[in-house]
Amino acid sequence: MSLKKVIFLVFGIMLCGSCIDRVDIKIPDNANSQLVVDGIITDAPGPYTVRLSRASRIAEFLNFRKFITVKSVILFDNVGNSELMTEVQTGTYQTKAGGIQGVVGRKYAIKIEMQDGQVYESVPDIMNPVGEVDSLYYKLETFQPISDPTRYGLRVFADSKGLREGANLFRWKFSGTYLIYTFPLLHTKSQDGFSCVPDPRSCGGDGPYGSCTCCTCWVTEYEAEPRISDNQFVSDGVFRNVEIGYVPVEYFSFQNKYRISVELMSLSRTAFDYWKIIQTQKEGASSLFQPPTGKARTNVFEKNGLGEAVGLFYASAIKKKHLYVTRAEVSTQLTAIRIPHWNCEIGLIAEDCRLAFPFSTTTKPVDWE
Repeated sequence: MSLKKVIFLVFGIMLCGSCIDRVDIKIPDNANSQLVVDGIITDAPGPYTVRLSRASRIAEFLNFRKFITVKSVILFDNVGNSELMTEVQTGTYQTKAGGIQGVVGRKYAIKIEMQDGQVYESVPDIMNPVGEVDSLYYKLETFQPISDPTRYGLRVFADSKGLREGANLFRWKFSGTYLIYTFPLLHTKSQDGFSCVPDPRSCGGDGPYGSCTCCTCWVTEYEAEPRISDNQFVSDGVFRNVEIGYVPVEYFSFQNKYRISVELMSLSRTAFDYWKIIQTQKEGASSLFQPPTGKARTNVFEKNGLGEAVGLFYASAIKKKHLYVTRAEVSTQLTAIRIPHWNCEIGLIAEDCRLAFPFSTTTKPVDWE
């Protein structure tokens, strides 16, 4: 074999090997793990919350955020008020009830000291005034899938007034809450190949109306993406037919009644630009022709350093409005919906209500009607 053929053979073996062998690069623990900040102060009574985390590695089972404990988090304004926030659970810091209070016209910021002494501080954000939510209403929609039963939903809209002379940079925050009744004593499990073996939950007590501690829950559903608006296409600060959200008409969520809630939140230009990019990213993710959006800019930076965080701390004045939709108002649609099974029961939730749905609580909302 000639020298040239030997060289080509060796080179070919090297190339083949490079296609098979995995190259592991050691990444430091602190690499690709920026500080993530999520916090707000409003003009409503506190406590106010700041959540701190770090972005973790993709290889760690897609667990992108790790909540962290820091040395201190201080909330302060531009007139000399400040408060040391308390960690109520890992990475979640809150002010005291009756502590610092948000005031329209003031600027607010946070100072974060990390365990290693590194300090981050947010750019002070002004709390602008907000308008009023005049009305909430919905339109019933029907959707017929190709092979599934007909589906129904409520498309929710709002009318509101902004400020005649203001920029009217707003975020519309949508959520829905409903009451469920469950029957944990009817819970079953599969055993030895047989289903429907009785397995009552201990919290069921003597039944749903006796000593049961997990038979009644309030479930909250949150918006899939933020919705923002400004003075564009608005006359004299009056907003009409602003689409807020969508509520599927489903059997269990309309056992009793469903509360639609909207918060009209004032934004500074910094906060508005941040949420606008987030909204565009969310909308573009479902589009075949996703537009370029850029990076959502933070307002939290390392003090006396070059580092920056991810996320935002901002100030907002808020006005809320609720709309209750009763079971009777959608009874025709519910009659047309197939009654669902839960374990071996039909139309009854045979489970601890806290386990039946995410974001469930046995604590009645203070403003529930």
